[in-house]
Amino acid sequence: MALNEHRAADVVRQHEARIVAAILALGGLARIIWVVLGHHLKPWASESHNIAISLARTGRFADPFARGGGPTAHVGMLTPLPSMVVYRLFGVDTPLAEAVLTLWAIAVIAAGVWLCWRLARELDAPLLARLAAVSFVSLSPRQFGLETLEGRNWEVNLAVVILAWVLLRLVKSKAAKWDTAKTGAISGGLFMISPPAGMGALAALSLFHIQRVRPRHWWVASVAFLAVVGCLGGFWALRNAEQLGSPIALRDNFGLELDLSNHQGAVNPSDEYATYWARYNQIHPYGTSAAVIDRMRAAGEVGYYKKLGQDARRWIRSHPGQFVEISARHFVEFYFPPKWFWGTYQVTERKITFRQFLEWLVSFCGLTTLALLSVRDARYGYILVAVFACSLPYIMVQPTLRYRYLVSTLLVFAAFDGVTRLTAIAISRKRLFFSNRQRVAEQ
Repeated sequence: MALNEHRAADVVRQHEARIVAAILALGGLARIIWVVLGHHLKPWASESHNIAISLARTGRFADPFARGGGPTAHVGMLTPLPSMVVYRLFGVDTPLAEAVLTLWAIAVIAAGVWLCWRLARELDAPLLARLAAVSFVSLSPRQFGLETLEGRNWEVNLAVVILAWVLLRLVKSKAAKWDTAKTGAISGGLFMISPPAGMGALAALSLFHIQRVRPRHWWVASVAFLAVVGCLGGFWALRNAEQLGSPIALRDNFGLELDLSNHQGAVNPSDEYATYWARYNQIHPYGTSAAVIDRMRAAGEVGYYKKLGQDARRWIRSHPGQFVEISARHFVEFYFPPKWFWGTYQVTERKITFRQFLEWLVSFCGLTTLALLSVRDARYGYILVAVFACSLPYIMVQPTLRYRYLVSTLLVFAAFDGVTRLTAIAISRKRLFFSNRQRVAEQ
């Protein structure tokens, strides 16, 4: 029996890549069916979507709120570019354009899962764990809406791909100078696409250097990282200095996000969902209040966001304990999301409860696995520090399901890795226990 099991496992290993590709294809098909049957080919309104429309129609990086807002740095310089290209080729908000963007999102999702599978294989995760994780991420519909709707216009799907690529390079790296330089450059590009994901890559790269690279060679990856960030960020800062009057290298909306999440009403709210959206509509230009747009136009986008940031920092300085309390809550919510996070997606209460249970279970098992296995295998530490670093920017602002998607797939693979190893140990000990009992009985 055991011999047959080993032969079957060897056959699966020989064809594992094809099996994974087949599962990813089924996952893509499942998402297409979900989109078509749910009539989800309508545009997903967002700041990035509106800027993509402006770029396609006028060539201007502007109007994130679809109300004539003018030049903007509300989103990153690279975020709306894929949508812009599709809208220029296939028409703005046409069903064909949305179908192409859906296929783009699905392809990027598949690439991210593929790289996470390769990462798990490189770490010698159990075969069953690798295939179970690929199947769970690809076929379970727990995040189809986020992936295929928001994923059309936002950068999070692509950020997952590049972060997994960086981690795979680190796990496989021989610490050669040219190799670390390329990884540093890729991390710099990721930082410009998604600063939180870039921070995750930079944390993993830093740990890799401490463990594997001689101190006299640490400058190589640093220079490559800074060169890419400097070139892209410098170009973007020059554009923003000219059009917005301020040399913004990334995004200008941090003050908005900070004030959205740090105020007296956010301290122990009885209804976090209602509190968040009330504050959102009070100060966010994408909210329901036309007066907010008027205030932003009067002050200018940069000036409006700057004032909100000053208000938030003033409140934080006068309420340091409450700020720490809110930040701690956000840190926990990043990994263990509350039910109201699903409110945006119109999911039934029953489905929310089940999905929340899955996310909490995955986070607990994944983080525990990474923490324990990093003691035995330092390469797991790269993933662990990357997962934690991705959450750091969201401690000060309100995390959402889209933000935590950066680490969601990595945590799934880690969770299945740990659970499979633990199960194998339990089965092995059970067999040993009964084998010893049988020997004693025979004696």
